[in-house]
Amino acid sequence: MQVPSSIGILAPARTPDAAGVLQQVLHACENAGLVAYEYGRNTRNDPVLGRPDILVCLGGDGTILAAAAEAAQRDIILAGINLGHLGFLSACGREEIAAFVASLASGDYAVESRSMLSVEQCGMDGGCTKLPYLALNELSLMRDQTGKMIDVDVELDGCLLNRYHADGVLVATPTGSTAYSLSAGGPLLWPSAGVMCLTPICPHSLTSRPVVLPDNVEITLRPRERRGRAGESLIFSVDGRDTHPIALNETLTIRKADLALRLLTLPHSDFASRLRAKLGW
Repeated sequence: MQVPSSIGILAPARTPDAAGVLQQVLHACENAGLVAYEYGRNTRNDPVLGRPDILVCLGGDGTILAAAAEAAQRDIILAGINLGHLGFLSACGREEIAAFVASLASGDYAVESRSMLSVEQCGMDGGCTKLPYLALNELSLMRDQTGKMIDVDVELDGCLLNRYHADGVLVATPTGSTAYSLSAGGPLLWPSAGVMCLTPICPHSLTSRPVVLPDNVEITLRPRERRGRAGESLIFSVDGRDTHPIALNETLTIRKADLALRLLTLPHSDFASRLRAKLGW
């Protein structure tokens, strides 16, 4: 790959630990002859500093998820240095910073294309959100009040698949198969697989199982009134971050997004090795 002309370092956690790693990365880049700077409020709108070739996230997978939509929209390569727990999306851990920077300086790295979901919220009048939400991991639909089940019709290209009685429903990308969907009993999917996964959360019926779908299908979620409890509200969440209310007369339409995230990986960091390391196989 090409040696990056500029590298932005994103360190959202203002802790002494993160600050120390930030300085370590900046110094390593300087010593390797790379242009690097802290990416934040003062650089995002700058026509030069706001468009690095590579954006390096310091933190866990949540830090990468927070930056994924912006990076995909601006066609910026995203990389992660894991300071959290599992770090499935990270290129390396803090103990590998020297090797990570050396790979950038030599152009010895790879870029994977990670599919994303486009999520539209539509009302009965057909009006939809002006801009769709983008999800790297998953879309989740559930009741606002914990401990309550929902009824939701799931349609595939306009044809009913099932009415789920469950705590919620997830639609996950292959990248998201190692996140919430895995915890809910969904399958592990290879990142390059051209599929999506529909996973019910704690379904009432034992026959309601995760379904792997081709990623060219359009999924529609239609919340239904459950046993007369029309006053209870539902919410949906994109990548487990901000939550949004949804009424019973509204729908969610999920498609594979036209945009994809470009995620940096290091040599010899294949997905099988990552699974063994992260899952203790």
